[in-house]
Order: sequence, then C-alpha cells, then structure tokens
Amino acid sequence: MIVSGKTGGKDYAPCPEYNGRAVCVDITPLKPYETQYGTKEKFKIAFELDLIDKSRNPAQPWVVMTAPMTPSLHEKAGLTKFLRDWFGRKLTDQETSSLDLDQLIGRPANVVIVHEQSQDGSKTFANIKLITPHKAGEALQASGLWVRLQDRPAKDGSTQTTEGGDTSYRKTSGSQDNQEETDLSKTKVHVGKHKGVELREMTEEAIGALIEHWLPKTKAQEKTTADDRRLIKALDWYQAKFATEAADQDSDEIPY
Repeated sequence: MIVSGKTGGKDYAPCPEYNGRAVCVDITPLKPYETQYGTKEKFKIAFELDLIDKSRNPAQPWVVMTAPMTPSLHEKAGLTKFLRDWFGRKLTDQETSSLDLDQLIGRPANVVIVHEQSQDGSKTFANIKLITPHKAGEALQASGLWVRLQDRPAKDGSTQTTEGGDTSYRKTSGSQDNQEETDLSKTKVHVGKHKGVELREMTEEAIGALIEHWLPKTKAQEKTTADDRRLIKALDWYQAKFATEAADQDSDEIPY
C-alpha cells in the first residue's frame, strides 16, 4: 500500500501484556470503518512478538495489530505520529510525499502491549501502547508463520483481490476458486496414522499437528514426491484458513 501526504465465534484470550521485541508482518488491506465524520477507509499494521501463543494449534508467535488508521501522512495524522515513534525521528520530505507501507514489513521495533477494557467492561483488549525503534541487541526476525490478510482465502467463498492497496470482493459461484477449495479439502493424507484419510474428514487438531510437524520438515527437503506436493498445498491452504478464522475473531475487536 502506497500512501501520500497529499491524500487524506470463539472467545480468544488477549495477548499477554508485553514489553520487548517485535517485527512488522502485515499491512492489512483497506476496510471501511464508521467514524464521527462518516465512513472512512482504514488499515492496520500487524506486529509479531517474541512471545509464543501456546493456545494455538500449532503454537506460533503472538501477533498484535494497531488501531485502524487512515492512509494519510498529514502532519497531524495518526499514522504520521505512529511512524515517527517507530522510526525515532521525523519523516523525511520524500517519506511524507509518498511512502510504500509494504516496505515496512520485516522492520523491527520494540513495543509495549497493555490491556484495556471495552467501554462496557465486558472485554479485555491487548493494545499497542508504545512503539520505539529497535536499537540494541539482535532484531527480531519474522517466523514466517503469519499469512498476510490479503493473501488469505475469504471465508464466504469470495475471492479477495488487491488493487492499489484497496481490497475488493468478487462474489463467485461455482468458480474455479471454489472448486480448488473443495479439491484441497479432499486431499488424502499419505503419511502417519491418518494415511488414506481425506483432510476434510480429520479434526482441526489432527490437521494442525500435520502443519506443525510434517509440513516444515517436508518443505525443507530438497526432493519431494507428487503426493508430498499435493499435501503441502492443501496444508498451506488450511493453515491460512485457520489463521483467517482466528484473526476474524480478534483482530477487529480494538476499542478505538
């Protein structure tokens, strides 16, 4: 996403409070939010932490997102202040003129995560209270487990496309994308105790075990069989699907 200074289910436990290393792993697609000034297109910045969420299957680093921000680099814009804090300096003239936010992915930081309550007190949120540049020690590297929201399969069977940083949804009915989704769920496992069983007939925990243990080991091999490659593709799809379902439950629940 390029911004310019000229333009304006399940209940998941929140990430624990945290103070430490982080790394940017996603710039989410623009999404409409209702504000006191009407509907505004906003996005979030996602950071992976040096902290493992063992409640996930497979276990993976916690990821927290900023509050929704408008893609504006006006001197008073929230994004401008956030970037100043993150960079530890003022933005250059070139940066305030035009900045490709996707280039921030992989950039390290130090963050402070605090818990805050919703207005009615019924929910607890983990929010980024402070961000500073990473200055000392080894910077955190992304684990590679986070799948960008723009690359995830849509839950409703639609196809997600991105043009110029915006996200649009195209309804599909009997399309090739839906056919591929169905075919991937029918992939048969050719290893372990579930050999000969289609993935759609397995529990989420069993699929998660394959994603955690079999998938990275097989991807690292120099040579793979046709069965390996089919199962790799299907497990990658399931991993993105599980992450999407989890993100939909908690990534938008930020009280701003």
